[in-house]
Amino acid sequence: MTQFQIWLFLLCICVITFFSCNQSDLENLCDPKSDQYKDSLLLRYINFDESPHCGVVLKVNPPTYLICPPLIPKRNGTFFLEAFETDGNRLSFSSNPPLPPGVVFSFFSNSLEGTYNGWKANQVQFTITASNPKGSASCVYKPAWMGKTPPKTNITVCYDGSGNIDATCTVIPGQDGHLRKGINTSFVGPTLVSGVEITTDLVTGLVWTSCHRGRTGIGCITPGTETFTYTGAQTECTSLNAGSGFADRTDWRVPEMEEYLTTFDHTTENPSTNSTYFPQTASFNYKSNTSNAASTGAFYPTYIQSSIGFGNYTDMHYLRCVATPRNTFIKRFIDQLDGTILDLDSGLLWQKCTAGQPNVASCSGGTDSAFVWSAAINYCQNLSLAGKTWRLPNANELISLKDYRFNFGTPGFNSLFFPNTASASFWSSSPVLGSPSTQAYVTDFGGSGGGPTLKSDGTVRTRCVTDY
Repeated sequence: MTQFQIWLFLLCICVITFFSCNQSDLENLCDPKSDQYKDSLLLRYINFDESPHCGVVLKVNPPTYLICPPLIPKRNGTFFLEAFETDGNRLSFSSNPPLPPGVVFSFFSNSLEGTYNGWKANQVQFTITASNPKGSASCVYKPAWMGKTPPKTNITVCYDGSGNIDATCTVIPGQDGHLRKGINTSFVGPTLVSGVEITTDLVTGLVWTSCHRGRTGIGCITPGTETFTYTGAQTECTSLNAGSGFADRTDWRVPEMEEYLTTFDHTTENPSTNSTYFPQTASFNYKSNTSNAASTGAFYPTYIQSSIGFGNYTDMHYLRCVATPRNTFIKRFIDQLDGTILDLDSGLLWQKCTAGQPNVASCSGGTDSAFVWSAAINYCQNLSLAGKTWRLPNANELISLKDYRFNFGTPGFNSLFFPNTASASFWSSSPVLGSPSTQAYVTDFGGSGGGPTLKSDGTVRTRCVTDY
């Protein structure tokens, strides 16, 4: 029985009392205006008592079925209400496992309500149970609550066809510096906790060692043994959990690629991260936990120009450890059946087929269109599909589509949702800053790498994106 049901019952009693025209007989238990009458009904309601009271029976109907809400995507950070269908009444609801923070069962109906604020899309399957003293019914529910959109690249300038700065962003409209899509990054740190420094990402909830491992001291000024093999990296991060832990935490581990990529800053190079929050970052590769199918090597971020590579387990790389529970990073896509695919992780809607494939159902026929950078931007600006306004994705949006789990990153896309996709590089709208700017960022969906390439490269493919 919910709090709302109790209040509803009390309201009904008040209404009965208000509209009663007879003088109250305070000694008559059947007088709707008497306190005894109201107290008796309330006690029967609370105790699920179905015995008659002055001709009134408060029936308790057991639920024989419970139907969970339909799979309708809900935007991150936006209030929603999702209703259950059942034939029971006076029900209490419970969830196993518990609902995430910000989502609760409604007081006002057989539903749940709230706001989902997770970094990535919900991956949890809930067993929802509705019950009263006469019975219960359950259903299994994996809601389509969307994750947060990728962070901005922080690029705010545009370039013309010659690579010179275009302050008006009108020569090649639609590039990253023009649209500036994404959420603002928000780091706090380095924060001194128990004698060591940590950096917190308020968007993702990730907590980082401010210094890469081997560097110590305030501001990471003291060098030490700073590079690790894959096995050595696992040992190093795990060692931080001994005793009371590092910065009073005991959940440190080697980061996944998806986590490292949130620390890129495309407006700076060598290193390509914000050194205020991550002092003394090396302009080189960092060890990740994200392995290939053969378990012989792992992907790595490169903080030279916000790039992605792959190396052997035995390669010596730098390392930064991360805390907070590990995400599965298993992507959730929904085919909208109109030539578009919704990525629940990012809340972005993608063109299902590579540019040049005319059949939007199967992505068959025609030939992939390979464009130079400016032509790719123009193609997306003029794309007519599903009634949406399209754009070429920026570097962070494009990287967010990469799937390291479906095929262990080789290729780096889910062919069930993006059929006939070439294992090739795809354009982003993010230029590499320069005077002049001659390069832009691409993502390789063949080997899950990526980084800068010449804007004049006419072999790069295109896939457009829009907001859901």
